[in-house]
Amino acid sequence: MWKQYFCVFCVSHCSAFAKVEEGVVVELKEDDVTGFMANYCPKHKGGLMTSGRGGILNNRERLRYPLKREGERGEGKWKRISWDEALDTIAKKLLEAKEKYGPESVGIVLNEPKGLEFAFAQRFATAFGTPNVFSPGTYCGIATVQASYYTFGSPYILARRPIGYYYPKVLIIWGSNPVHTGGTFNAMFRKDIHFAIDRGCMVVVVDQRNIDVDPDTGKRASDVEYWLKPRPASDGVLAMGMIKVIIEEELYDKDYIEKWTVGFDKLQEHVKTFTLDEVEKLTWIPKEQIKEVARLYAVNKPGVIGWGNGLEQSITSFQTCRAIAILRGITGNVNTPNGGEVDHEPAPFTRPGRFMFSGKLKERLKEYPRSPERTIGSEFKIAMRSAYVPTQLLVKSVLEGKPYPIRVALLILTNPLVSYPDSNAVREALMKLDFIAVADIFHTPTTAYADILLPAATFLEHEDLGYWPYWYGNIRVYPKLVDPPGEAWPDSKIINELAKRVGLGEYFFNHEDEALDFMLQPLNLTYKEFKEKVGAIYPKSLYNPYEVIGYRTPSGKVEIYSKQLEELGIAPMPTFDELAKSVSAPFEPGEEYPLLLTNGKSEVFILTGFRNLRKLRSVERDPIVLLNPQTAEKYGLNDGEWIYIETRKGRIKQRLMVDPTVDPRVVIAAFGWWGESNLNILTDSNPPYDPATGAPQLKGIPCKVYKT
Repeated sequence: MWKQYFCVFCVSHCSAFAKVEEGVVVELKEDDVTGFMANYCPKHKGGLMTSGRGGILNNRERLRYPLKREGERGEGKWKRISWDEALDTIAKKLLEAKEKYGPESVGIVLNEPKGLEFAFAQRFATAFGTPNVFSPGTYCGIATVQASYYTFGSPYILARRPIGYYYPKVLIIWGSNPVHTGGTFNAMFRKDIHFAIDRGCMVVVVDQRNIDVDPDTGKRASDVEYWLKPRPASDGVLAMGMIKVIIEEELYDKDYIEKWTVGFDKLQEHVKTFTLDEVEKLTWIPKEQIKEVARLYAVNKPGVIGWGNGLEQSITSFQTCRAIAILRGITGNVNTPNGGEVDHEPAPFTRPGRFMFSGKLKERLKEYPRSPERTIGSEFKIAMRSAYVPTQLLVKSVLEGKPYPIRVALLILTNPLVSYPDSNAVREALMKLDFIAVADIFHTPTTAYADILLPAATFLEHEDLGYWPYWYGNIRVYPKLVDPPGEAWPDSKIINELAKRVGLGEYFFNHEDEALDFMLQPLNLTYKEFKEKVGAIYPKSLYNPYEVIGYRTPSGKVEIYSKQLEELGIAPMPTFDELAKSVSAPFEPGEEYPLLLTNGKSEVFILTGFRNLRKLRSVERDPIVLLNPQTAEKYGLNDGEWIYIETRKGRIKQRLMVDPTVDPRVVIAAFGWWGESNLNILTDSNPPYDPATGAPQLKGIPCKVYKT
């Protein structure tokens, strides 16, 4: 029997179908039938969710029972224990740390949300009294979302859809790979992009890689109207260059600017302080090309800029995203009759923030407030407003004790040893923690350091709701199709039952599924009714073809200059000098490290997961590093051989693939691989950081390459 579900193996969460026979998922396919958010997904085609031992659900390597570490951390020696023993042990360690060091000594460590486990974990942190919830929002999602919020007053600024009766005239794909990795691409999908191109939409790609743009026609970045390959981490400078062209050539609607923007006069004055020659030098993009792309976008409306988290991995990530948001704003492409992007009203469901603090927790917050003053990383105001702590500060806290040490860590759905910058420092921190509990579906490099390891169920093995990515404003049902293997539990159940063990049961649920009804209260539907009658609800477009709909900022206008940011102590407007910091010392290449390192994600895997699966490794066997043939020849390297990549933090091995489209000054390494190919051995967790989000520099890092 074929059953509909929503995939969670990238943030697009596409609709799909699973074939279930005798309680086992035997086949999966993309959904081109229901009309839900269905999208071609290479992860289906590439074998990510195929059945058999090479897949995920039925894999023999799945964690099935709670385990207790025997021997030293990292040895990989385990003893099977009961759930009672596992939860009692974790609860005891949490309460001991709370009693001796205070609740803030416990860190809750999360990754990209799939269902309600993220909300459950935040609720647990609130009830327990720790403000220290660590997530990769630092360099994945928060900068783009908050830039839209502080510019337009809403995180729900998405491309106008459906594409059936509308298409943009210009599409800029900026720091995103929507065909293969999903991401935050403004709610446009591969089929939408194909439709727009088929109807004459002009495309600009801003990316070092020759990404696929429209696989139906074979069109890649090298085939579109403009392919800009900026120096890694220089995107903000490029955006400011485009803004300068648009302002100085008066390619904007003066009446719109006067009526609907705040701070345009300040921006006009600022663009006089730098030249396009400076922009060209820092970005490597010829100034004439910058002019042409700026004119193309400003004059041909509707236009859409689809951005991704490639923009969020530098010390200027927030202001980079602010600059691009302002670029969208001054061209009249947001919330206007002729614009390509529009605000949306999110689907009516319980927001994650309310779930974190609702009910009896309101009273408890008076006793244990999650205040910035008690939070590690309190100086990063955008991080604090997004309820997370930058990931590298977990490591800093453990190793340096500043501002105080995290003693106990509960890890859910995360693999810090591979995903956090400076993996050697992460390993040292994991060894130093008093106690670590990890919930996962497979062994990973991180699980080897757990004291208690818990087997987690996947999204098809329990009832759940998906509200992520929250800036899309949608909610979808994740129905249970099969039973989990062995004694595996959903993450939400793990947290709910742990809460009872530490005396916080009154703030949680008799059964974790009760939370499903709570999330749907604004719809006046139970989870059962929602699953049977609705399935998914998406945000409502506020587009008006006759007038500007306005903005949800305090001024009701596009805030080029944001007093809200100024009050937070953050620069109220992006500036050229600030944005240039990500392409200045200490990120300048030199004699010892003459090349610049950047990275890309794989379409076969998801983030740092599943490199242990044979089926997937048969599709993508090795981590691939891309070099220009001239660069390979210069350093005596041959296509197909393993090479070293080195920065001042360390070195790794990846297999070389020469690609003539790669800039000769750039090394494009593969992210997410384990062991001696782990990219984050090369990255640094030390300052400088983005002053708003706390993001470290993960792209544009000086490096060198040589033979193994």
